[in-house]
Amino acid sequence: MTETREVTAERGPFFFKRELGKEEGEYKLVGREIERPDAFSKIMGLTKFTADRLTEDVCFGKIVRSKYPHALIKRVIVDEALQIKGVLAVITAKDVPGENQIGYAIPDQPLLADKKVRYIGEPIAIVVAENEYAAEKGVEAVKVEYDPLPAVFDPLEALKPEAPKVHEKGNVALTTIIRKGDVEKGFKEADVVVENIYYTQRQEHAYLEPEAAIAYPEGDGIRVVLCTQSPFLVREFVSRVTGYSQSKIKVIGAPAGGAFGGKDDMGPMVASKAALAAIITKKPVAIILDKEETFVASNKRHPAIIRYKSGATKDGKLTAVEIEIIYETGAYANRSPFVLWRATVHSAGPYVVPNAKVDGKSVYTNKVFSGSFRGFGDPQIHFAAEQQMDELAEKLGIDPVEFRLRNVLKEGTRTVCNQLLEESVGMEETLKKVAEAANWKKKREELKKYRKGSKVRGIGVACAYHGISTSRGVPDWSAAAVLLNEDGTITYRSTITRLGQGSLIGHAKIVAEILDIPLEWVHIEEPDTSASPNARPTHGSRGLMTGGTAAADAALKLRRTLIKLASELLNCDEKNVKLENGKAFCALDPSNKIEFSELAKETYQRGYQPAYYGFYFVPRRYFDPETGLGVAYCVYTYIANIVEVEVDKETGEVKVLEAYTGADVGKAIDPGLIEGQMQGALAQGIGYAISEEVAFNDGKIINPNYTDYIIPTVKDVPRKVKVVIIEKPYSSTAFGAKGVAEAALIPTAPAIANAVAHATGVRVRNLPLTKEKVCFKLKEGKK
Repeated sequence: MTETREVTAERGPFFFKRELGKEEGEYKLVGREIERPDAFSKIMGLTKFTADRLTEDVCFGKIVRSKYPHALIKRVIVDEALQIKGVLAVITAKDVPGENQIGYAIPDQPLLADKKVRYIGEPIAIVVAENEYAAEKGVEAVKVEYDPLPAVFDPLEALKPEAPKVHEKGNVALTTIIRKGDVEKGFKEADVVVENIYYTQRQEHAYLEPEAAIAYPEGDGIRVVLCTQSPFLVREFVSRVTGYSQSKIKVIGAPAGGAFGGKDDMGPMVASKAALAAIITKKPVAIILDKEETFVASNKRHPAIIRYKSGATKDGKLTAVEIEIIYETGAYANRSPFVLWRATVHSAGPYVVPNAKVDGKSVYTNKVFSGSFRGFGDPQIHFAAEQQMDELAEKLGIDPVEFRLRNVLKEGTRTVCNQLLEESVGMEETLKKVAEAANWKKKREELKKYRKGSKVRGIGVACAYHGISTSRGVPDWSAAAVLLNEDGTITYRSTITRLGQGSLIGHAKIVAEILDIPLEWVHIEEPDTSASPNARPTHGSRGLMTGGTAAADAALKLRRTLIKLASELLNCDEKNVKLENGKAFCALDPSNKIEFSELAKETYQRGYQPAYYGFYFVPRRYFDPETGLGVAYCVYTYIANIVEVEVDKETGEVKVLEAYTGADVGKAIDPGLIEGQMQGALAQGIGYAISEEVAFNDGKIINPNYTDYIIPTVKDVPRKVKVVIIEKPYSSTAFGAKGVAEAALIPTAPAIANAVAHATGVRVRNLPLTKEKVCFKLKEGKK
């Protein structure tokens, strides 16, 4: 599926380069692929989250869910359920010993609905039983009496004054704003103006493994094992719900069978229910959602309505944008304030725009809540921004790639929120290299030959950028622990989970590089909140960048200790002591050396510290709430995608034939893992662009299965994919690495939409580009 990878590197500083005393070409592990699969099996010490965890006397919890989109709860009748053999308890809101609240950004979401339900599928009660069958029968036996209320399912309807209120405070969860320059003046200076409305849909995560958690009562505390992206966030939620202090809660993150943001949101919710059930029954309790539950009750990608106006001069320079963003958050805010803010600060795309007016609204409706999803608000806004760029280019008679190059962000330029970009800005290089790989100009001309007959072809481009780490000025940090064992092996601990560009593998490579030992000497323990400090969640493409830098901090501390000890043992000045290939030696006399294993043993016997915590605090971000201007993210990843499509004019079917995707990743710690992430993100983006959509009827999901919800198969993946890696290191992180796991998905949908427009002459502004939409648009024959 994949052709040769192309890597363009630019040397850049990283914060400990001098201390290691190496040049770029001397690194043995960082920037190189590891051998697979053996290297994984040697260094990964993770226990799989499989049926073996259920061999103990574990009970099962099943959820009683709302059948109404909006209703008052009059009464929950549990008597019949409690009579079923094997049912141990039926837990409702009144049984919650702590706070019945799991709202993330806004405290608006109960763990178990007590007075009111706001979407079909909302949890009302937990039935705990000795086996799954009894638990399911118990759920059927619980009776809930409702008083139905008027519901609202459309965000534009929800904004009307007469609309039913999802929450008492109203239907707007949050607003965002950017005011930069003089928009009216900017549009007066424009020679062309393009104005359109874009629509994007809900997308299901569709991970292989559903949400699951097991909670074990242990003495006066509790242990929770689950598939999650955020072990410490799970601990925070469990503490809030149960009333237990955080010191009495141990959370272990098992390997997740896919996450994509969904298990960042759902993990704490499922874990809190399992922990509550375990505390009340005093027994281990497992809660494992089935696939239909995941469809019905888990968070989805935010659907969006985006009104977009942009202007440019005849020489191809952007002058102004005016944008209205409406993101539908569903019944609860969840992560919406952060998702909407990300969309707002990326709203102009990776381009210099001197004048901007942007307004965003996050709107409640009576549908399942929205939340974290790979790309986190950026795919929606770039779908609009990148089609606007193509239409401007067409009106101006400028090639779409050339038009973008005239406007891309570079070092020394400012983003739409007026952030000065001082380093690690690789948008121009990325676009040029991807266009070169795709043979853009030649292919654009050649495809005109495929305009006859029922099947036509086109090629499209889209760019994007994605801020790494958290947003809205929220403090961010990461932590890690490096322990030297007496035999010279290393135990590595972090609560960053094994997701994205192989985060924990990347951490291990960084540790091994700094200590100059073989990678297989580094043993990675599963994430455990009782064994290492809070590394914060594995989201926002931050797992390798922030977690890896914390790992480097810990490894450097240990390295300094080992050099000091080796200096004593070798009778050699510290500045002349070298660590290399699992040995310490004196540079003045290389035969004067000691094996790493002996050095480790001496560390303990001579009273030197053998273990260190590492910590990394992300450079602060800030913004003016009155204007939205400021530093939104410490650094950005820059992406360009080019795709070739074939469109069947009779059926409207769109096939992606070739794809070229590239990103400025800072420093490629493991190019193979990056390539895998780029390919996976591209495939998920193709599903978002062409086929995937969660469908509703009066608030009820009507396609909660993989028969009716269409995800891409191997046959839908392009026959040719080429990944281009650009390296523009960031000086504040280990080896200059940035995040990449979300990158390729973001510009995939607009690249496909632009390719379809190039092939057919008509433009579809409503995702997904299904056969029906494309066919009807072709019959209309309108842009």
